[in-house]
Amino acid sequence: MGHLKITPELRSVLGETYCKEFCVQNGWAYASLEQIYKDRIHKNKLEFKHGFERIRVKIPSEIQKEITVIAKYSNKKEENPSFVYDFLACKTYENKDPRNLADMKPEDFRWIEIKTGYGKLGRNQFDTSKKIKISLFRCRVTNILAPPEEVKVFWDEVNESCLR
Repeated sequence: MGHLKITPELRSVLGETYCKEFCVQNGWAYASLEQIYKDRIHKNKLEFKHGFERIRVKIPSEIQKEITVIAKYSNKKEENPSFVYDFLACKTYENKDPRNLADMKPEDFRWIEIKTGYGKLGRNQFDTSKKIKISLFRCRVTNILAPPEEVKVFWDEVNESCLR
């Protein structure tokens, strides 16, 4: 038996876990950019996760190119890729009822960047946000080491105040 050290990696994984659960509890499914890069849009669809469920979602033609461009690694290291944002999310449930996933609109999608504590977007993330059609939301998870019922998750659309 051992004890975990509080490392930046642990904080990052906890932030990702809380963001995913926040998405699920609010009717959003998510796909990591790494998964999108590996799987690509196939027959106009992408696979998203909603908790333990896998969902194939039809991607509107007008945002397919943007998704393909943003879901490429930005550090030129294929063995250890880094992506400008963390997830692409889509609204899959409305008032706990499943939506028609074959009739999605561009406004049903969000880019998500996760920050723990009071982290702000990096310059590249913010500059990229000015070139995209899909809205970018920052998922900020505060007091990450508190018990789950005390953790706060803020999901806000990116604007100038989100810049470092």
